[in-house]
Amino acid sequence: MYPQAIFLPGTHPKRLRFSTSCYLISLLLGACSLTVQAEPALTDTAQIELGRQIYVEGILPSGEHLKGNRLDSEQIEGAPAACETCHRRSGMGSVEGGIIATPITGKFLFHTKDDHPLALLDISAARNITKISDPYTEESFVKALREGVKVNGQKLNPLMPKYDLNDTEIKAVIAYLKQLSAELSPGVGADTLHFATILTPGVDEKKADVMVKMMRMAFTQRNATQESGSGRMRMPLDLLPRTLRRWELSVWELKGDPASWPDQLKEFNRKEPVFAVISGLSNSTWKPVHEFCQQEKLPCLLPSLTLPPQEKDYYSLYYSRGVALEADVLAKYIREQDKKAPKRLIQVYQDNEAGRGAAQALSEALKGSTIKVENRLLHNNQTADLKVALKCLTKTDGLMLWLSPTELAALTKAQPKPISAATYVSGFLAEDNYVDMPKEWKSHVMVIYPYELGNKRDKNLLTVRKWLEAWQIPLIDEIFQSEVFFNVLFLTDLSSQMLDNLYRDYLVERAEDMLSTGSNVSAYPHLSLARNQRFASKGAYIAKLNPDGKLTPDSEWIIP
Repeated sequence: MYPQAIFLPGTHPKRLRFSTSCYLISLLLGACSLTVQAEPALTDTAQIELGRQIYVEGILPSGEHLKGNRLDSEQIEGAPAACETCHRRSGMGSVEGGIIATPITGKFLFHTKDDHPLALLDISAARNITKISDPYTEESFVKALREGVKVNGQKLNPLMPKYDLNDTEIKAVIAYLKQLSAELSPGVGADTLHFATILTPGVDEKKADVMVKMMRMAFTQRNATQESGSGRMRMPLDLLPRTLRRWELSVWELKGDPASWPDQLKEFNRKEPVFAVISGLSNSTWKPVHEFCQQEKLPCLLPSLTLPPQEKDYYSLYYSRGVALEADVLAKYIREQDKKAPKRLIQVYQDNEAGRGAAQALSEALKGSTIKVENRLLHNNQTADLKVALKCLTKTDGLMLWLSPTELAALTKAQPKPISAATYVSGFLAEDNYVDMPKEWKSHVMVIYPYELGNKRDKNLLTVRKWLEAWQIPLIDEIFQSEVFFNVLFLTDLSSQMLDNLYRDYLVERAEDMLSTGSNVSAYPHLSLARNQRFASKGAYIAKLNPDGKLTPDSEWIIP
């Protein structure tokens, strides 16, 4: 059980499962003596870079692969032998199959007896924190690497490889570890923790306003619970020594052409450096933001987007792949229909970021099949364009409507009665709004639906509905607001688990580990991340749209 979040009665973490093969360096601790060799002295920068190559890439200064032996017989080399494989980019460790790789940064290895840092090792066990031990010297560290012996003389876990590194290589690793996660990240103040959320031009003003209002209210609540005498019941993890920091929120509202956004983002971050970006809203491109966060090593957690960048860069995490996911789900669904699959699939979409991205994704997903894909683009006159786009379709065709609620409503004049082709609608783009769609179409179309349905959906969203009601915040878009609510709840748990180890890389690693462990208060059936995964929801239903506007599943949850 881990600490109760500020909005829920409790959370119920599950132990993460990992393969023990990833546990290559369970504790980089040990003892032996360094022999000074007559070699040209390296600059600090050069030495740290050599250490980085060994730690992250498993590459020795000679260009050869790092090699290690574990279990007294198994040899590993290259990237699998690299320290980062188990101790992670931050150096703060990991859990693999219940086996713990502890923090190995210089701060943890070479601490003083009076300043022993603490870290929570296992998110499913609040009492499993780093133990107080004697600090390591460079000599004892060498013995751990070469002989597999801890500073106290005990043997390291047999999964910990033994490395035949020379003195220069070991010194480089030590230099790298001493600077790894040595300083708190930008945005972390003496008594504050600064976050930002981002709005791009053209977003719905009501959604933008309600997002900011929800986040400010959640931050206010969270800060109140941190004050002494708040009356909040303290959980075991809350009692560990740490600095109580007030959360602050900045709203970075971008303006103008996307080409100018990088400079705007740099200026925002210069004036008020932040620890992470949380949430965010865009109905156009997000790529400049994605690239900025990667460049600045700034975590960006779960913005609300229709088509996020598909690149799996390190610092950005998303709810799903958006309409690109829907395209893959539909492709899998119709491919599995075999002889009943359509001979031709017509895609109707707007000439914008989401429309083009969705159409391209579906075309790619159906490559190599017998299904011919034909694209029909809408321009300015929705009714006239739709009339043209829906011509000459037969029952052997399929029709994919990548359309918004307004565009779906235009069917009333363009094509009041549904056509004979099997017809599909994007759940992301329709935004749960089918009110103005022609009545005859409602019983004809199928929706690619990336959210939960029915009673399970109601159960997930009960808490956010009550919270909004309690704080008199209007419910204008349930799915979107559930995403915002989940974000601040998740961030609360993340920061609690991190204690005072406020490093950006560590935030991303904890997010990967923790996303599936708490209560799900989102509109998605299940959210989870594994290492290096960047999209938390990975499937969708094919659902029937009933005449009353409600959806019922016509398929199981499809993961392409």
